[in-house]
Amino acid sequence: MLRGGKPAAVVVTDVFANLAVTAARARGVSSLPTLVLPHPLETRSPAEIERIAVERFEDLIALIAEQAR
Repeated sequence: MLRGGKPAAVVVTDVFANLAVTAARARGVSSLPTLVLPHPLETRSPAEIERIAVERFEDLIALIAEQAR
């Protein structure tokens, strides 16, 4: 559970995953539920981005639900 008592997760592309963890630790969040997507997203077609979103949606929900237990 993150500060504030609400389940949360961060979504980043793979090149920013380490930065997300480092930034969270610097702000006192030792464990950051993170969903890592492929990089880059901005050069992908809308259809490809939608496919990635559909494929990874369950993973995101699982990260958030895990904290609520």
